[in-house]
Amino acid sequence: MKSVDRIDIKKKRPIPTYVKLILLVTVIVGLLIHNCWKKTQGVNIQISDIQLSNITRVSLDVSFTIASRASLELDKAFMIEIYTTQGELIASKLTHIKVPPKSRKRYIKVLQKFNFPLNDPDEISDFKIYVYK
Repeated sequence: MKSVDRIDIKKKRPIPTYVKLILLVTVIVGLLIHNCWKKTQGVNIQISDIQLSNITRVSLDVSFTIASRASLELDKAFMIEIYTTQGELIASKLTHIKVPPKSRKRYIKVLQKFNFPLNDPDEISDFKIYVYK
């Protein structure tokens, strides 16, 4: 007569330490890869040819070119800031742009909410566009 031993389902078996070690190492490596990937995302985007046009007392158009060297589509937030000759912030705008992979595209954004009215277009001295993190 054959005797078959059944596995006791209710018995608790500990997880082997080598499995715990492998899981710990994979989590650490995954976090490091994710961190490096996040750091290099800004390097893959190049902003150039920034021009201001249609400057009025309460609005202006900012046109710029974004070149992407990434092989994936990126959804990034860009901050546009305009300053006076005294260094005061005239206007700022946070805009989200989906950048296609390996492309070069021209964008136009309108700034309409100024902190104070612009009396003379020559008051604008500096402007910045950067990837907002």
